[in-house]
Amino acid sequence: MKYVALFLLALVSVNAVEQTRSPGQLLVDHINSLILSIRNEQIEHDDIYAVQSRECTDELGFRKKEVSDAQDALTRATEHKGRCQAAHAAATADLIRLKTYQQVLEEQIDFITARRNTNAEAFNKKVSHIQTSISLIEGAEQIVSEFANSQTSFLQVSKHFNNLFLHSTKGGSTTDFAPILGALVQLGEKQEGNVSSDNIARIRQLLEALKAKLQDSLALLQDNENQYISVFQSRKTRVQEVITLLVNVQGQLTAYIASMQACITKEEDIINSATSKKIRNQNLLNYANDMCNAFNTEYTDSSVARKREIDLLGKLRTFVEARTEEFNQYGGDASDVFSSYAQTSQEAKEEVQFLQLRANLRTRKQ
Repeated sequence: MKYVALFLLALVSVNAVEQTRSPGQLLVDHINSLILSIRNEQIEHDDIYAVQSRECTDELGFRKKEVSDAQDALTRATEHKGRCQAAHAAATADLIRLKTYQQVLEEQIDFITARRNTNAEAFNKKVSHIQTSISLIEGAEQIVSEFANSQTSFLQVSKHFNNLFLHSTKGGSTTDFAPILGALVQLGEKQEGNVSSDNIARIRQLLEALKAKLQDSLALLQDNENQYISVFQSRKTRVQEVITLLVNVQGQLTAYIASMQACITKEEDIINSATSKKIRNQNLLNYANDMCNAFNTEYTDSSVARKREIDLLGKLRTFVEARTEEFNQYGGDASDVFSSYAQTSQEAKEEVQFLQLRANLRTRKQ
């Protein structure tokens, strides 16, 4: 302690020749000066500590707020990221389902289109067969008229009707030709030149009836085909409209999924930034806490030490004042002052050791 060191130097320099005051009085003056210096030092330290306390309060408050703000941002970003991830997963699942529905509908269109093509092919074959049958019937009517006018032979008539019958057999309509074949057999039993007009009329009537029946069948077949085509087109149109709707919804879902992915990426950036900010400010807060605690400890220890020094110096002053005449006899020997005070009690001995220790510490700080 520098003041105790100064006090020791003052004791050494005291002598009766240089001083107008007695050595005992000079010792009391120096003790008072030391006490005043210690108090001034405490006042300076109080001022410094007040500034440090304000700065610590500001710094700790700022760092705590930074940590709290970072934690709030981290919590919000984590929650928002979770919502975006849930929405992303749900939308992705919906998109997969819609694509599956679209594939099923496209396969349905392929199926009904293939079936329509098959039915159209069968329709065209039936139409071709009926039209050929009608053409053969018209040819039969012509050759029957020629036979009635003796312009052709029965052999030619039989040959033509045989072709007509074979064609009808392919179409599965042989029943309709049974009456015609019967009339034709009767016609063949007659001699050429003696053709029965009744047989001819009967054959013409049967051919006309068969022709009319085939024409009705052709018209009915065409009407049914038109209905089938209409039903097919209507169904195909409805399915295509649904597919178009699914494609549009898929586009919207794809855009939504992209926005949710962007949300996830953004929140991850915020989480990383907030985490870094929290860690950085928490470290600074811990450092500030340690520093401010060190300030408090140093202030408290120093204040307690100064108080004890002042108390000890006060006791020493009282001791010197009570033995002024005795100290006047010591002259400049400082060790006698401490030795005399230390002999008063065990407590005084410990106080002298403390003063000497503090003097050494303060001397090292100079």
